[in-house]
Amino acid sequence: MQSESQLQTAIYTWFHNAYPHLRGLLCYNLNNSRNKIDGNRNRALGLQKGRADMVFYYAGRAYHIEIKTETGEQSPAQKKWQRLIESHGFSYYIVRSEAEFQQLVTEIIV
Repeated sequence: MQSESQLQTAIYTWFHNAYPHLRGLLCYNLNNSRNKIDGNRNRALGLQKGRADMVFYYAGRAYHIEIKTETGEQSPAQKKWQRLIESHGFSYYIVRSEAEFQQLVTEIIV
C-alpha cells in the first residue's frame, strides 16, 4: 500500500504530465513543520492547522483536496477545517487513489 506522500507524489506527477497547460494550478500546502521552532514561525506566517494537502485552482474556484490512504482518517483539526471551508462555499474532497483524483479533475475540467 502506498503512503500518503507516495500517493500525493503520484497524483502530482500525473497531473503535471497530463495537463501541462495547467501547471502551477495544483499546489501543495506545507502542513507539517520540521520542528517546534519552524512550527512557531509557520503559524506566525499564517499556517492553518488541518488545512487540506493540496488546492487545485481552476476557472475562478479553489478545490481543496485531502490525500488519504484507503484506511486513513481525518484528524479532528482536518474535520474542523473542512467544515469551515465548506461553510464558506468552497469545495473539499478526500481522495484515496490516483484513479479517484483523475476522475475528480476530469469532472472539474469538463
